[in-house]
Amino acid sequence: MTAGHSVLIAEDYPDFRARLVALLEPLSLNCIPVGNGRLAMDLIQDLSQHLDLLITDMDMPVHTGWEVIEACRTHRGPGLPIIMQTGEARYTYVKRRAGEFGIPLIDKLDVDVQLVPAVRRALALG
Repeated sequence: MTAGHSVLIAEDYPDFRARLVALLEPLSLNCIPVGNGRLAMDLIQDLSQHLDLLITDMDMPVHTGWEVIEACRTHRGPGLPIIMQTGEARYTYVKRRAGEFGIPLIDKLDVDVQLVPAVRRALALG
């Protein structure tokens, strides 16, 4: 049952954030969209907030996606799945850093095709 899965979506562009939520709607997930890294970090640090997955952009105001990922690992441990989606996924340094964190990296141009399968894998959904 997927209705119990909570997904934090950190993306600063409102239209793109809405697009990510819409793509995940068929999975019946509890999506928690936020517009910057600080809001994402606040939710990550609030351990009363149940989270099953973090989807983050790389470049956001206040805190970057990398900082959000580091906070997630610190406060939620290495077991919480993380997916990064960014318009800069093609750059070697971005691929290398995502590899260091052991997280899937999706180019924003490919989210329509790659996001749902990545989320299904991350949450072990059928």
